[in-house]
Amino acid sequence: MAHTPPNHAGKWGDLEPTLSQPTLDTLSAMGFTQMTPVQAGAIPLFMKNKDVVVEAVTGSGKTLAFVIPIIEKLVHREHPLQGHEIGAIVVTPTRLALRSLRHSCFLCSTPLPPRRVTHPLPYLTLSELAQQIHSVFTLFLCDHPNAANLTHALFIGGTSPLSTDALRFRTSDPKILVGTPGRLEELLKTKGLINTRELEVLVLDEADRLLDMGFAGQLAGIIAQLPKQRRTGLFSATMTDALGELVRAGLRNPVRIVVKVEDLERKEERRTPASLTIGYVICEPDQKLAQAVRILLREQQQLDVKGARKFIVYFATCACVDYFYKILSKLPQLKPFSVHSLHGQMEIKRRTATYTTFTSLPPTTPALLLCTDVASRGLDIPDVDFVLQMDPPQDPKVFTHRCGRTARAGRAGCAVVLLNKGREETYVDFLKLRKIPLRPFSYLLSDLTAHAPPPTAPEEEAALPPEEDLGNDTLLDSVRRVVLMDRDHHERGVKAFVSYVRAYSKHEASYIFRVRDLELGRVARGFGLLKVGRLGLEMICEWGGGR
Repeated sequence: MAHTPPNHAGKWGDLEPTLSQPTLDTLSAMGFTQMTPVQAGAIPLFMKNKDVVVEAVTGSGKTLAFVIPIIEKLVHREHPLQGHEIGAIVVTPTRLALRSLRHSCFLCSTPLPPRRVTHPLPYLTLSELAQQIHSVFTLFLCDHPNAANLTHALFIGGTSPLSTDALRFRTSDPKILVGTPGRLEELLKTKGLINTRELEVLVLDEADRLLDMGFAGQLAGIIAQLPKQRRTGLFSATMTDALGELVRAGLRNPVRIVVKVEDLERKEERRTPASLTIGYVICEPDQKLAQAVRILLREQQQLDVKGARKFIVYFATCACVDYFYKILSKLPQLKPFSVHSLHGQMEIKRRTATYTTFTSLPPTTPALLLCTDVASRGLDIPDVDFVLQMDPPQDPKVFTHRCGRTARAGRAGCAVVLLNKGREETYVDFLKLRKIPLRPFSYLLSDLTAHAPPPTAPEEEAALPPEEDLGNDTLLDSVRRVVLMDRDHHERGVKAFVSYVRAYSKHEASYIFRVRDLELGRVARGFGLLKVGRLGLEMICEWGGGR
C-alpha cells in the first residue's frame, strides 16, 4: 500500500487528528509553523493506528514525525501507564559500529582491538543521535501538563553498566525509552524489570543504518519482547532488501511513505533536499587548504546576501581532524572563527563537550566544526549554513548524509566538495547516476574573486585552477611557519598525511580514486609538511604508485 504525502504540507493546526494544545504551543515556541511533507504524511497515519515505513531524504524532519505521534498517543490513553509499564520505544543506531571504529583505528595508526567479538558494541562510543532524540522529547515534555505520566529516559550501551541502567529504570520509571539496540535488548530481557504489555509504539530510526551496522539480531530480540498489538514506525533514508525483510517480520500491513525531491529545471528525481545547493571545486591537492580558507572568508564576506556563519568541514581521518584543528586555529585569516573538532577517537566527555559548545553558539557567531563522518548522519546541529568536504567520503552513500547536515527542515543550505584535478572530476558523473546533482563552483583567487574559465570552456564546466597562484604559496608558507613552531605539529602532520593516503587507498569507488594517480608530493605540500620522514617514505613504498 503506498501513500503520497501532500505537496503543500500545511500548518500544524490544520492536521487531522488535531494535535493537543501543549504540542502546538511547543511547535510555535520552536518557530515551526509549517509541516514538512514527511511530517504531514506520517503523523496522521501513525496517530490513526497505522504502521508506517517512511523513506525520505536527509533533513526532511523525520524526528518530529515520530516524536509527536508518540506523545499524542500516550496523552490520549484512556488509562495512565502504571509502574514499570512503558508506552514507547525508540531504537537508534550508535554513531560508530565496531567495524567503523576498527577502520578508524587503522587509519589513525592506533593499535587494533582483538578481532574476536562476542557482542557488537564492546568499544561503543557515545551516540549523539540518541541524545538528540531524547532532547527533542525533553523540549516537548519539560513543561507539559501531563509530564508526570510522560517521563522518558536515555539508555546507551557502553556508557554505564547494565545494572546501573536497570536501577535507573526502577528509580525513574520512564514511560518512553530512547536508546541503542544492544542496551535496550538487555533491559527488555532482564527478568521482572520492564512490563511491555501496554506498549503503544515502536520506532526504528535510521533503520537502514541499524542493519548496516549488524544489529539485526538485537532488533529481532527487541521485537520478540513486545506485544503484537502495537504501532511500528520504520524511518530510513534508503530502502534495501534487508529492510524489506525487517518490514515483513516486524510490521503489520504498513503504509509506505516516500518523499521524493524533483529538480524542476531538469525534471529529474534527486536524493537531496530542494533547498540544498551542492557544488564542487576543481583544484590541485596542494590548493585545497587555500580554497577551503577562501570559501570560508567569502561566505563571511557575503553575509548580507546569502553567506554562512556556521560551517562543518569534513576530513578523511581522525588524524587529519586533529592536525588541521591545530593549524586552522592558528591562521590569522580565521581569527574571527570559533574553531572546534569532533571525531570518533575522542573521549566521550570531550566529544560531548564539543558538541554541546558548538550547538550552543549564538547564530551570529562564525564557527567551524572540523570532523570525520562521525557527524555525518542523523545529527541535527542548529543553524549550519554550509558544509565543506575536503575530500569525498570513502563510502559514496555517506556523501548525501554529509551534505544533509545543512538545509534541514526546509532551511536553505550549501555544500561543496573539493576534487583533485584529473580523474576525480568523474566523481561528478558518478554522483549524477545516483541522482545527486552537483553544480560547478569557480576556483577562488586570493582576493576572493572567481578565477575566470578559459574562453573555450563550456559554460557548465567548473573553472580549472590557474597555472600559478601566489596567494596559495603564501598561505602554505604561513602553515609551514606554524609547523616549525612546534615539533608536535610536524609529527601530527606526518601522521595525518599517512592516514590520508591510507584512507584514499581504501575508497570504495576505487576506479575513480586510485592512489597511484595521487600526487603524493603535492598532497604533502598541501599539508604544510617540510619533510615526510621515514614513516611517510615507508608508506609511499608500501603503496608503490603515487607520483
